[in-house]
Amino acid sequence: MKRMLVAALCAPLSVGLGAASPANAPQEDDWEFAEDAARQLTVAAARFESGPGIVIQCREGALAALLTGMPAGVERLDLRATRADGRQDVQTWRAIGAEGTFRSAVPARDIRFLRGGGAYEVHAVEGAEHPVSATFDLPPQSANLDRVLTACGWDLADERDGLERAAGVSLTDPEASPRRPSRSRSRSITQRSRRMPAPSAEGAPRPPMPPAEQQVSCIVRNLHLADCRPTHAAIAGAPDPAALAARLTGRPVYGPPAGEVEGKVFYSGTPEPLIVVEREEIL
Repeated sequence: MKRMLVAALCAPLSVGLGAASPANAPQEDDWEFAEDAARQLTVAAARFESGPGIVIQCREGALAALLTGMPAGVERLDLRATRADGRQDVQTWRAIGAEGTFRSAVPARDIRFLRGGGAYEVHAVEGAEHPVSATFDLPPQSANLDRVLTACGWDLADERDGLERAAGVSLTDPEASPRRPSRSRSRSITQRSRRMPAPSAEGAPRPPMPPAEQQVSCIVRNLHLADCRPTHAAIAGAPDPAALAARLTGRPVYGPPAGEVEGKVFYSGTPEPLIVVEREEIL
């Protein structure tokens, strides 16, 4: 493994770090680390000789976890992840517009999964269109990962990290009749479509990733969301995630049978399976 201080990352999460000060010099047995207080930026990274890398970033209070050097031309990676100590999880990473760079849908959980040395292996889930596979030999120490989490105000432990994710669930009833647009809205959409050519697949805008700091986690019980709570403390000037937690509590979920998701954790704002058609997509 080749360690390096990250000099630049691809847009839209681009950063530019100068040389690290002696106090922030890389540790041989830990992740590379650098910070720029003037830009409210803290970064930990591990890069490997084969090309891929992992970058953990806190920028102006926003946490992000990135996989770099991954296969290009893929919009989303659903990966079965394992650690050398036997831990397992299923993670979702979404392309951010830079070639081969993907952003975690639930960064704090995925960053905590990276703590501890040894192999971090990822393989595309069964049935995935692109058979992505990679193995990362992570540094034995994780203090610098904790420094990034702390810089963004995240807890270093969460008991829900040990629960399986409720994969495949949706908040949209697939059997419900889609809401039809009003006549005026339909006319507006028609006029826009005449003026604007359809974007190509490569040029189509990607849906924005929701801020991790506004996410909510819930436990699925009897195909309803229960025990919903924010994953991060409220931030001044931002929507209060506690209000979202209150709205989600008691909501029904759809998709897999009850027995497959009972007691598992659901995260708001994460990408839903492509087999689920959202109502907004057919308006």
